[in-house]
Amino acid sequence: MAAMAFPCRLESGLGRFRLLSELEEIKQSVHLILTTRRGERPFRPKFGVNLDQYAFELMDTTTCNLIRQEVIAALQMWEPRIWNIRAEFDSRPQEGQLVVNVFYEVRRTGISVSQPVKLPVILPAA
Repeated sequence: MAAMAFPCRLESGLGRFRLLSELEEIKQSVHLILTTRRGERPFRPKFGVNLDQYAFELMDTTTCNLIRQEVIAALQMWEPRIWNIRAEFDSRPQEGQLVVNVFYEVRRTGISVSQPVKLPVILPAA
């Protein structure tokens, strides 16, 4: 069964809700997992990724590796439709956000995907 786009949108001229393809649904899910703080959802307290602990940390190699581990673990836990997950960081944090490029394969189709996600991490001024 196809999922509805979030936020909800109507298909132009058809008067029905826009549905997502499997790949669009997975991309939306990856983004949702990585931008949700663990504990933010009352009925799913373990959903999301625990990036709060890295607020105001110096973004050195060690911190980036810890964030990478958190990102990969969260995706392995909450998105079973993907595998071969890698995460690489933009070397220049912009606008107080850390951009992670997530690479993965869709299990069913074998399609390789590269998806940039802006993580809600507060970075200290350089």
